[in-house]
Amino acid sequence: MKHGIVTGSSRGIGLATVELLTKHSNFKVIGSSTSGNHLLDNVNFKCFKLDLANSDSIAEFVENLGDVKLDFLINNAGILLEKWDESNINMRQLKNTFDINFFGTIELTEKLLPLLNKEAHIVNITSDWGSFSEQNFDAFQPHYKMSKAALNMYTKLLAKRLDNKEITVSSLDPGWTQTDMGGQEASRKPEEVANDILNLLSNNVKSGQFWHQGKIREW
Repeated sequence: MKHGIVTGSSRGIGLATVELLTKHSNFKVIGSSTSGNHLLDNVNFKCFKLDLANSDSIAEFVENLGDVKLDFLINNAGILLEKWDESNINMRQLKNTFDINFFGTIELTEKLLPLLNKEAHIVNITSDWGSFSEQNFDAFQPHYKMSKAALNMYTKLLAKRLDNKEITVSSLDPGWTQTDMGGQEASRKPEEVANDILNLLSNNVKSGQFWHQGKIREW
């Protein structure tokens, strides 16, 4: 039985992922939402309240886990606050974006490290927009892009730190996906990304890599 966490599991990629994982009897999943509520009713799933912008909320979430040992952590929760055609820096939006996409995600991960089993897998959901190899690079969505680029670096650093503990750390670029963030004209469905995540969890892959549709991509 594999036990793990999927943050931001009430919609989009997170919801599709917990729905897929809990269809398998060997997965028990803990999700998170800002309200603590969730529509999924499954014996292998439960949801706790989590606000990644609040340290007290992060500490309470970890406390609610009890003595569970984790085989995976999917850091999926994230926000995009700026308009799609906005390129100017708004310091309030920048700080709010980093509070959740970067600082809160790191704070939660660091608190969960003692709960990880040997051969556990941490998957940080980042973005092509957080890469330096993006082919269609532009000046738009600066706050989101910087937060995901920073999270990619955390993936590489954490992978080095945990190398001797046989814990895998990956970044995953889901591609343009049909979510509240990506819009309904996006080319990929959340269920496709959920399958990508399941494949990463099911295979023995090299730590510290950036993945997209089952293949290692450039940073």
